[in-house]
Amino acid sequence: MPEEIASHIPGRAVGCYDLLDELTEAYGLPRQQVHEGIHALLDQLVELDGEEAVVLDRRRDRDPYWRLTISDDALDAIREHYKAVHASA
Repeated sequence: MPEEIASHIPGRAVGCYDLLDELTEAYGLPRQQVHEGIHALLDQLVELDGEEAVVLDRRRDRDPYWRLTISDDALDAIREHYKAVHASA
């Protein structure tokens, strides 16, 4: 099922969302680091697959923030990346 995440605005507070909570708890990493990592991976996926395949919807949360709905494939790729990189740490 597609999942909603918070937009990334460098230097601004990180919004709450389930994927962020899941990864910070699973791997003991700081929220800001995980949030930035999620968005770096999303940028790579958009370059490979195109934005319409990765970001399914955007809605204004509060100015200047957005909520992004990402695809199941993007969600799986992010989880797999974190598992591969951080599970053994």
